[in-house]
Amino acid sequence: STFNTEAPRIMSLTPQDDNRDGVAIRVASDRLLSRSEQQRFLIVFSDGEPSAFNYSQDGILDTYEAVENSRKLGIEVFNVFLSQESITESTEQTIHNIYGQYAIFVEGVEHLPSLLSPLLKKLLLKSF
Repeated sequence: STFNTEAPRIMSLTPQDDNRDGVAIRVASDRLLSRSEQQRFLIVFSDGEPSAFNYSQDGILDTYEAVENSRKLGIEVFNVFLSQESITESTEQTIHNIYGQYAIFVEGVEHLPSLLSPLLKKLLLKSF
């Protein structure tokens, strides 16, 4: 299966900063709004806090504002936080500050299907 070959490759990528999550969320939301579907949802996969040169704490606020704005426009925004290590309480709190209760924490790619499946099922059933 694709999961068995691609998932380990994806999880072997190392973070190198310069991810402006707020910008990505705004672009994706704009594209979703141009579509005709009634239900719109955005799943944001991340491996850490928003981080880029001259973005630091502003990145967290910018991402939070992008998430809130998307939600006001009717887009459901969820975060799937992927880590190969245990997730610190501080990181978990930061992600909750950005996404609220709409965050899933995955410690190890092998847990991704079992943790993501209920969310996808709920979203897909809701659209019928």
